[in-house]
Amino acid sequence: MKIFFNIKSMAFVVLLALLGSCKSDFLDLKPVSSLVSGTLTTAQDAENELTGAYSRLATNGYFQYNRYYITEGINDNHYVNGDNPQEWLIENFKFDASNGVIQGCYTDLFSHISAANAVLSDVPSIVDSKWSGTTRKEQILAEASFLRALNYYELVTQFGGVPIITSISQGGNYYPTRNTEQEVYAQIIKDLVYAESNLPLKPYNNQYGRATKGVAQAYLAKTYAQMGDYANSLVYANKVISSNTYSLVSDFGKLWSNKNKNTTESIFEIQVPGGGTPYNFFGFDIFVDSDFKFPKRNIASKALVDAFAAAGDNGARYKATINFAVTTASFNMPANAWDASKAIPFMFKYPDPNGFASDDNIVIVRLADIMLLAAEANVQLGNLDAAINLLNQIKKRAGLPNTTAKTKNEVALAVLNERRLELVFECTRWNDLKRADKNGIVNVVEIMNNQKDSFGKSLGYTMAADKHQFIFPIPEQDRQLNKNLTQNTGY
Repeated sequence: MKIFFNIKSMAFVVLLALLGSCKSDFLDLKPVSSLVSGTLTTAQDAENELTGAYSRLATNGYFQYNRYYITEGINDNHYVNGDNPQEWLIENFKFDASNGVIQGCYTDLFSHISAANAVLSDVPSIVDSKWSGTTRKEQILAEASFLRALNYYELVTQFGGVPIITSISQGGNYYPTRNTEQEVYAQIIKDLVYAESNLPLKPYNNQYGRATKGVAQAYLAKTYAQMGDYANSLVYANKVISSNTYSLVSDFGKLWSNKNKNTTESIFEIQVPGGGTPYNFFGFDIFVDSDFKFPKRNIASKALVDAFAAAGDNGARYKATINFAVTTASFNMPANAWDASKAIPFMFKYPDPNGFASDDNIVIVRLADIMLLAAEANVQLGNLDAAINLLNQIKKRAGLPNTTAKTKNEVALAVLNERRLELVFECTRWNDLKRADKNGIVNVVEIMNNQKDSFGKSLGYTMAADKHQFIFPIPEQDRQLNKNLTQNTGY
């Protein structure tokens, strides 16, 4: 069964979704109305437009599947496999600016930003007595600011500097130039600081899936870490950890599936309601073993399986992460990296594909991620005891003994490895490797070009020594439409 995802540019149409008052999913992804940006006049219009911005995260392809290719399929944890040659090129570092997957990611992320910008452009002028005596108007703007920051974080870490667009009209400048990485990071921080200042610890109306103070702080920690500013990263990571809002789930296996949505460990999840029609939410069926037997994506690599074994990690974490199963489909990329006639290691954190209508939420960030990020920051700042304490809390939950690492380099490697095992298929590994490379802990080019298949044969990856493939090219289609867009070095 061949699945080719071609994402076309979309005009801005806001999906109106029904809001519930219960502590559960607040998005109804069935569009029941449309709103035109610039015509909103009431508090309810503002709520509807904001809900449309959230809805787009689940209905567009980036967070459903493409994100997993460009952050997971590219790294040493996975073989992209599948049956789409456009995806294969990401696996072996032969992609270029014409790649359809890369184009889809870029298009979707700016589509999400457009939806957030509509809220940020329209809501300030709305005057409604329903907001009297409340801070709800400011909260709406803060939620939209977080959504814009989230998508710019994805853009800058995957593409480097991109145009900063903060309004629907953009002052009539329809052919913007690229901003620098530093300028994009500054915009992300500005949006996140505003969100942190104006959002509550608990989501509005106890509706899961809304931005909160905690997720703004979590992304400030992640943003500063990616910038190499570990002092500020630690400040915000510690705010999350010490807020008493989140706690580790004792059983790793109970973090996942449609029965375990929005756990005490979850900081932000994209809400996926149940009862969808086929292809309503099909992302996870292309990754996990299911009744549909076609070449699945992002199969665990031999290196990842070996990493779990080397750590002695064969308990609940391993069993909730990887599921060995026999498939009748071919193994395409890297060709025959696993013997498809035998059981191969499928991803298992989202175990409910439900015939291309999964109702598993998409976990974006959780407490364990931020605790290990705080451990990483502490290592870089020379606070080894604090780093080891955080690291051991995560290892204990996984049923593993305390670390024996003592020196700065040993603890840094131990934290990097723990992040690898803890956060498989959570779209963190590629950024983790890039930071570790910058910090002199590992050499990513050597790691990738030395990868082997399950038979010990070199995979023949061709990652360039200049590391320009740390980020992707600006899609050629966008450069043809906007001649002011320059290309990344090496493409």
